[in-house]
Amino acid sequence: MATINFIHNIYNESFDRPELLKRLDIASNTQLLKISMIPFGSEGDPENYLGIRYTGNRIVEKIRDIGDTISLYKLTHNIGHKNDQRIISGKFFIFKSLEFDNVYIAVTLENSEFYHKELRSLLNGIYPEFLFAFIKSISLKQLIQEFSVVNSITEVKIKRASQKIRFQDERSMSAVTWPNMSLEDAFSFIQDNNGWFKSLQFEALKNGHTLSEIFIDRQGRVRTDRQFLIVYDGFIKPACNLLNANYQLFSNRSRRHLENLTPRPLLIDYPGDLFETVSVNEKFINAISQLDKSSVSVVHGNPYIHMIVTDYNDGSSFDIWVLKHNQIIIVPQMKGTVAGIKRLVNHIFDSFAEGEVKNYQLEAV
Repeated sequence: MATINFIHNIYNESFDRPELLKRLDIASNTQLLKISMIPFGSEGDPENYLGIRYTGNRIVEKIRDIGDTISLYKLTHNIGHKNDQRIISGKFFIFKSLEFDNVYIAVTLENSEFYHKELRSLLNGIYPEFLFAFIKSISLKQLIQEFSVVNSITEVKIKRASQKIRFQDERSMSAVTWPNMSLEDAFSFIQDNNGWFKSLQFEALKNGHTLSEIFIDRQGRVRTDRQFLIVYDGFIKPACNLLNANYQLFSNRSRRHLENLTPRPLLIDYPGDLFETVSVNEKFINAISQLDKSSVSVVHGNPYIHMIVTDYNDGSSFDIWVLKHNQIIIVPQMKGTVAGIKRLVNHIFDSFAEGEVKNYQLEAV
C-alpha cells in the first residue's frame, strides 16, 4: 500500500522539474520501483501525435502540464470483447529536453506489462514522427564503462542479453541468454561471433553490493530499479545527445529543398578495406535488399556498387554508392527525411557492419 501511495503522489502532486526528478530517485531507492525511460525525437510537439494514431480500444488523454517542460498522460487499452474484456491502464510523463530541441523522454513507474505492451507500442506506432536513438555496440560498451568509472562501480555482471549473430552465409540468428559474465567477456564473445547486443540487463556492483540493476537496449530505452538519477545521467542524457546529433547530421538532405537541387550526401566510413573482394559486394547488396517496406534496385554490383532505394514509409529515396574499399556513400534524392536516412543507416549497421557516419563533400566523388 505504501508503494501505491508513493506512485499516486508522484503522479498527482505538482512538483517542479528538479523536485520531480528527486522524487523519482527516492522512489527507485526507497520503494525499489522500476522506472522506465524512453528517449525519442520529434520535430513536432508530441502532443500533436499522441492519441491520433490510436482510437477505439486504445485511448491516450493528457492529464495536465507540469511547468513548461513536462506533461502527464494516461493510456488506457480495452482488450478483448464485451464478454471477456480486460483493461490495461497506466500513466507516463513526457519530459522535454532542456538542452535540445526535438528531443523528449517518456518516463513511467508502471509495471512491465504496461511498459512493454502499451507504452512502447504506442511510441513505436508513431513512426516516422517519433524516432529513437541507435547505439552502436562499441558505444554501448563505452557507456557502461563510463557509468562504472563515474559511479565507482567495481563490477558489472551481465544477467541477461538479447543478441543477434551474423553468419558467413549472410543469415543471422537472434538469441536470448543469461550469461552471468563480465562486461569484457560479453563483448569479446559478441565480437568473436560477428554480432551485436540488442539489449543488455546488468547488475552494477560496488564492493560486492548491488547498486542497481539496469536494462538498456540499442534504441536507448532504459529501466532501473535503483539509483534513478545516476542512471538517467549515465544513459538517458547520452541517448538524447545521440538523437540531437542525428537531427543535426540528417536534416536538410532532401534535394527538392536545396538550391539548384544540389545533393548533400552522407558517408559511412570504415577503418579497413572492407570492400576488398567481390564476395563482400554481394553480401552488402543482399543486406540492403532485405530492408523491409522498400524497393531496392541494383544498377551496378562489380567492381563498384550503385543501388537505388525507395522507402515506402515516407517516400524517401536514396542512391547508394561504394566506390572505395572503406566507404559507403548515401545520396538522398528529392525526398530524404531524417527518419528515412536513419532507418537506412540503422539497417546497414544491423545487417552489414557498423561504421562512422559523416557529412560527405560531393566534389570528392
